[in-house]
Amino acid sequence: MSKIDYMKSADLEKNFVNGLSRSELLPDTFDEVKIYKCALKAGEVFDVKLYSQTDKMQLFFFLNAGGYIALPKQAFNITGKAVFVPNFDKEKVEFHAGNEDLEFLHFIGEISEYDKMRLANIHIVLPRFRLLDDAWEYTEGFTGDAGSNVKSHMVIEHRFLGRYSMGWNCGKGPTFIGEHKHPDLEQWYYIFQGSEFTYFAGDEEIRVEGGDITHIGMDVPHGSKANEDQYLNYIWFELATDGYK
Repeated sequence: MSKIDYMKSADLEKNFVNGLSRSELLPDTFDEVKIYKCALKAGEVFDVKLYSQTDKMQLFFFLNAGGYIALPKQAFNITGKAVFVPNFDKEKVEFHAGNEDLEFLHFIGEISEYDKMRLANIHIVLPRFRLLDDAWEYTEGFTGDAGSNVKSHMVIEHRFLGRYSMGWNCGKGPTFIGEHKHPDLEQWYYIFQGSEFTYFAGDEEIRVEGGDITHIGMDVPHGSKANEDQYLNYIWFELATDGYK
């Protein structure tokens, strides 16, 4: 049985309805999380469907610059790759595309009893808008401490959005992310354009490139390696299925 679920960007087609294309990535892979690749036509407006704090978590990741997010009392200019987490159903949210089509990922996750408890006690201030370049950097034993030049960044901090978190890894080859595993996490990678490297999990290896997405389950040993002429650049999205211990 395959350890890696993956979808190639070439297998995804845009289908616009009222200015918005919305295609599910890795459908039927994991019931608690749905991920969509979206594109909003230049000049169009998208009225975001909202969910309550006891219903669903959602976050958006913008893949290109252009346009802005409009809230009743503030707005955020999308000047580069960025994450946005709305304040659940507390206020109206609109996305306005600029002079070019605005591409983004939409993550929707179920809210568990653990999420309800955590969100009621502590969470990041919402709405959260953060450019990727403003994410803080960290290192791990299987990356920088092991001699890799990969730079790791935290985008959505562990435990501060319930069971959900997000980060960003990047590094010019030759480089690597050493083999490791997560006993309590489901993990997805979305690969940025211009990136190409080998991803391995268990005894499997696949070549990934811009626009591809992968998923592995809990406790699967995995890592990545990039050759001299390659570039490792992706965001990870994680779900601690039973909550963080």
